[in-house]
Amino acid sequence: MDSIFESVFGDIHAFVYRCRNDSDYTMEYMTDGVERITGYAKSEILHNAGVSYVGLTHEIDRDRVFGEVDAAIEAGKSWDMTHRLVHRQGHHVWVRERGTAIFEDGKLSHLQGLVVGAEAESALRESLEHRIAEIEAASSNIVGLTQQITGSVRALSMLSVNARIEAARSGPAGQGFAVVANEIKTLADQNARFAEQITDQVHNMGH
Repeated sequence: MDSIFESVFGDIHAFVYRCRNDSDYTMEYMTDGVERITGYAKSEILHNAGVSYVGLTHEIDRDRVFGEVDAAIEAGKSWDMTHRLVHRQGHHVWVRERGTAIFEDGKLSHLQGLVVGAEAESALRESLEHRIAEIEAASSNIVGLTQQITGSVRALSMLSVNARIEAARSGPAGQGFAVVANEIKTLADQNARFAEQITDQVHNMGH
């Protein structure tokens, strides 16, 4: 059995495990891939010989890991989660774990699953989160600009109204005012449409 699993996972950052459902998740079986991910040989982790699997789980993630596993068992489902393990050298590494509970004679016997290195997945997620933050910041700036455009539109509309009033007061001599008023009104309407289009596009980017 070991040779089969090792031949499958021998060249990738992944390992298969089988453990007891206790406070340490005491490992009874693991493949060698755990050393590529954590820096610890499986002999150091099996039966908590040197360190427990829970001891390798980042302290920030431990309660969440226990919670997700317990919730999955109670629901009769598998768990699929991302969390951090602490490497022998002290830094943390992201992993993706998918596991399930094993029952024998109707009683919970063991937990077993697959753990895969997820550093690339984590890096991609962080990159996407950073990009989203940049887009949100840019969107905020654009909204600010559209508000300025809207303010300018109001000013142009008022100017157009005043120009029309002056044209009416001046009679034939005010025809020039009327032309200017029409041009200002056209410009104001165009800017209003531009502002509305920009606002709609920014809104759609957020959905």
